[in-house]
Parts: sequence; structure tokens; C-alpha cells
Amino acid sequence: MALRLVALVALQLVIGTAQACRFAQDAQPAQWYEWADSLFAADVTSVEADAGKSADVISLRVVETFKGPAGTAAAKLRVPSRMWSSCRLERPAVGARVLVGLNPNSDTLLVPLTPGYSQLLRTYPRYRRGDALSSD
Repeated sequence: MALRLVALVALQLVIGTAQACRFAQDAQPAQWYEWADSLFAADVTSVEADAGKSADVISLRVVETFKGPAGTAAAKLRVPSRMWSSCRLERPAVGARVLVGLNPNSDTLLVPLTPGYSQLLRTYPRYRRGDALSSD
């Protein structure tokens, strides 16, 4: 019985990770706006490994807010290191432009952001006009 419970929990973790990875790779603007409480574009200012917590600490300069509180100039995120390999995402380099989503459960997704995808996010009806600090 205990072995079945452990197997079930492990399966749920794998399925949850797989769903998050698919979302990070394939989500359309409407899905980002629905999932996130805060959604913003940012430039990566530093990436540091926190080996003790198996995480990367990523410092960001926020350049545009798509959803959430306006006026945030900087953010620091702790992202599980396994996310990069599990989701086949590239760990962002200093200077990279990224899309960051934070949901009510304190989950974080961070993916590369292209100028074209930024424009798609801006044309979505729930975009917060006037929150851009700079353009692409």
C-alpha cells in the first residue's frame, strides 16, 4: 500500500512537471494572462547558482508589465535548476530578454521572449497600456 502511494505521488510530480513544461513552451497569450497574476518582460542582469537549494537565482530589470502591479523596476527569482533540463529550456544568459509569469501559488515560469511575442502580448485585450519602461 505504501509503495503504491509513493508511486502515485511520483507520477503526479512527473505529470505536473510535464504540464508546466508544455505550457512554458506552447502557451498562447490568452493562456499566460489566465495563468499569471503578474506577467512582465525583463532583461536578465545576473544568474547565480544556489547549490544548497538546487536553484538558480535570477536577477531581472523589468522593462514592461503586461499584467499585475505597475512600477516594478527589478525582480529576483529563485527557479529550480531542474526546470531547464526537464523542460528543455535554455538557462537565460545575462542580457537576455525573458517573459516572466508568477501565479497565485507562487509558481514561476521564465522563458525567452522575442519582439514578435511581446507584440502578441501587447495586442491581447487584457494588456495594461502605459506600463512599458522601454520598447523592444
